[in-house]
Amino acid sequence: MTGQADHSDEDVRRFREAVARGETPRAQPAALVAELFDGLAERFEKHLVGRLQYRVPHRVADIVLGRHPQRRLDLLDLGCGTGLLGLCLGRLDGELVGVDLSARMLDQAVPLGLYAELRQGDALAELRDTQAARYDCIAACDVFIYVGDLSDLIPAAFRALRPGGMLIFSCEETRADEGALRLRASGRYAHSRASIASLCREAGFADCTFEDIVLRLEADSPIAGYIATAEKR
Repeated sequence: MTGQADHSDEDVRRFREAVARGETPRAQPAALVAELFDGLAERFEKHLVGRLQYRVPHRVADIVLGRHPQRRLDLLDLGCGTGLLGLCLGRLDGELVGVDLSARMLDQAVPLGLYAELRQGDALAELRDTQAARYDCIAACDVFIYVGDLSDLIPAAFRALRPGGMLIFSCEETRADEGALRLRASGRYAHSRASIASLCREAGFADCTFEDIVLRLEADSPIAGYIATAEKR
């Protein structure tokens, strides 16, 4: 076993121990997320869109194209998965780049032929490797619910956006008794709007707006969330 695998296994062990103690770890190990979605890849769309009535990519695409009706933009799709956002956007007069931890999810996106590039990797690492002012839009549909702490990721997204660009993403919303960040029994993180607004402001975004949305169904019950749009002036 390599040192990298040892490190990954140790991260997973510590994460699971913290969860067992009722704590909210600041982040979820990338290896755990990749394993989860590798296992879901072949039935992901049917399960999420059909049974769980997942509509976030449709709404995100509407917001993006409302801002860019001529479709002239370069967009980074963080956690692109099987390419649902790409399908909702259609062809762009610009580059659509997707990144995801799961190789098997990316395999499902390749045949769409909509992405200029598809890369396997971590969202934060991708943003840090991206040249400054590279994109007009960075989107993350139900991605940050598996990331947790966004204090590094949001500033990295700000750097990668052009002036006038926007960061658009969905989050599960914390209840009043949950604080700024809470890892729920579902294995997904919830974020308070106040914490997101503060992180965006500190990163340099001029404005951050929120739109209520039902993210999906869980045990036939709607999961409350929001779409946040942060603008770089």
